[in-house]
Amino acid sequence: MSIIYTPLPIEIVLEGIDKQGPEYQEIEVGGAKLLVEQQNMDSCRVVRLISTDPMDYLRDEFQPGTELKFIPRFNQGEV
Repeated sequence: MSIIYTPLPIEIVLEGIDKQGPEYQEIEVGGAKLLVEQQNMDSCRVVRLISTDPMDYLRDEFQPGTELKFIPRFNQGEV
């Protein structure tokens, strides 16, 4: 249990506490891991790049805020 010391009314302090924040998922693109927030069924927005390769941080498509499109790919022989 926490005690909150504030001069603001409790309604303002607790406003939006029941709302959920964005849901993130980790995907792998071109050998680099990205933390993304899904925008809609076929696109997502890059939130964070997780990589040990310094060159990945120079790639424009991996910069935070960049929108990526999902393109479904199917392996041959799989149903």
